[in-house]
Amino acid sequence: MADWLALVIGNTRWHWAWFYGGDLKQVWHTPHLSSQNPTDIALRAVWAEQAPPQCLHLPIECLDIWAVSVVPTQAHYLAHLPRVYWIDRALLKGGYPTLGLDRVTTLMGAGHQYGWPVLVIDGGTALTFTAGAEGTFMGGAILLGVRSHLAALHDYTAALPSVDPPVGLPHPWASDTPNAIQGGVLLSTLASIDHFIESWRQRYPQTAIVFTGGDGAYLYQLYRQQQSTKQNQALQNRTWSNPNLMFLGICAYRSEATRLL
Repeated sequence: MADWLALVIGNTRWHWAWFYGGDLKQVWHTPHLSSQNPTDIALRAVWAEQAPPQCLHLPIECLDIWAVSVVPTQAHYLAHLPRVYWIDRALLKGGYPTLGLDRVTTLMGAGHQYGWPVLVIDGGTALTFTAGAEGTFMGGAILLGVRSHLAALHDYTAALPSVDPPVGLPHPWASDTPNAIQGGVLLSTLASIDHFIESWRQRYPQTAIVFTGGDGAYLYQLYRQQQSTKQNQALQNRTWSNPNLMFLGICAYRSEATRLL
């Protein structure tokens, strides 16, 4: 047993997880690095200032770091560390050359945690659907995430205001512009989620469905609220929210990769 780190460099933040062997101990998040200092000083400062107090006795230079990055310009901040293991291939069958390793790693985590078949709904900058069965990638889809969709309406129009996601299910027939934006974005997003879930369930009725990502828990709650009106208890019993799927996938990848050495 040993301490090690899982790291996901996402579109807006670095996502860290501290493991002891196969046990996930703690998760935290830090902003993208942007510094005129040498990369080693910048990274060490982030570690000292933002790592959980329980981790500060662990020098980052002495830890194994298993990492996935979707932002190449951020990855160079780790170049000076001697024990960084980049996940550059997926231990799953299927896939295509440009399939993001973040999606595959998350799918791997869901399969190991909840069993196959499984559908992962990742609510982040993009909203992605990633499906797998028997350890094989089976396909998916990508569309705008909720906050990206709201921002796009503001950024690419002359008069539409910037609005936040609503707290609960919006009304479909709004009488003012902010609520019309919220209703249009959220209800169309939930309709997309429902469409992809039902399409996948036609192939695998007993599938697990797992929400993850920054807005994963939020979308999970809205989806459950919407489904409760349909009294679809069997579907609700096969649906979960787990923000740590990618870390669990990295852990599974690490176990398999080290076994094969």
